[in-house]
Amino acid sequence: MPMEMEKPNLLIVEDEPGTVEMYRIVLEVEGYRVRVAYTISTAISALEEEKPDLVLLDVVMRDSSGLDLCYHIREDPELADTPVIIVSNLGSEEHVKAGMEAGADDYLRKPVSQNELLEAVRKGLAKEI
Repeated sequence: MPMEMEKPNLLIVEDEPGTVEMYRIVLEVEGYRVRVAYTISTAISALEEEKPDLVLLDVVMRDSSGLDLCYHIREDPELADTPVIIVSNLGSEEHVKAGMEAGADDYLRKPVSQNELLEAVRKGLAKEI
């Protein structure tokens, strides 16, 4: 008998509780397992505990820049192939370019719609298959 596919495991790195809850509800309804890190340091611990299938990452965080975490993910051989989607209020072309140079697979500008979020996550996960 084929084993049931495990739900994709997503890590949300975001420090705004309202944004986290919106993402969590939308993603869990779609069947994703969601973990949350409200700081970059807790995100690093979460990455060490269990490799996520995809990371949703804010740039402006209280304790460090999300771009630093993106570089960290790309430099870690265990994590380097993990899709990273930046979701940020910083939406200028310079910010998008910096995010992509840090290793992001996609860059969404806040506010992001539920459909936009789900489409980006599906696309990001499809890269792994």
